Amino acid sequence: MATSELVDLLLGLIAPQEIIKNFTVVKIVEAKGAITIVFEEKTDRIPEELRGKEVVLNGFLNTLELQTFPLKDKTVYFAIKRRRWKEKSTEGESYSNTYDLHDQGMKTTKEFGAFLKEELRLQPSEYNELWRSLTDQG
Repeated sequence: MATSELVDLLLGLIAPQEIIKNFTVVKIVEAKGAITIVFEEKTDRIPEELRGKEVVLNGFLNTLELQTFPLKDKTVYFAIKRRRWKEKSTEGESYSNTYDLHDQGMKTTKEFGAFLKEELRLQPSEYNELWRSLTDQG
């Protein structure tokens, strides 16, 4: 199996399918108590409003940071960067895609948020406090 296939397989075990399908890993940052995996929206994900037109990238929206299941006794975050697009040769408005990556009011992946709420009956902040106490990351 090729290295890229192994990376894709591993990523499929960590990240939700919607993220894998629409975003590419561009960086992984490991710090003392956290791992942040930075994703950028793929360049072929042109918004519906601009399909069939000549478009250019117009920067990124604010990064969405979602917490997910821990790895290696570290808190894991997905930093998700969605692109802005505009029609080429215009000063018109920018467009971006919308994805259903988290539940309203939760800054976690849907799967991790459901686990916290249903299995542990905790909010992310309560879970993080518990996690720090268990892993000595205070």
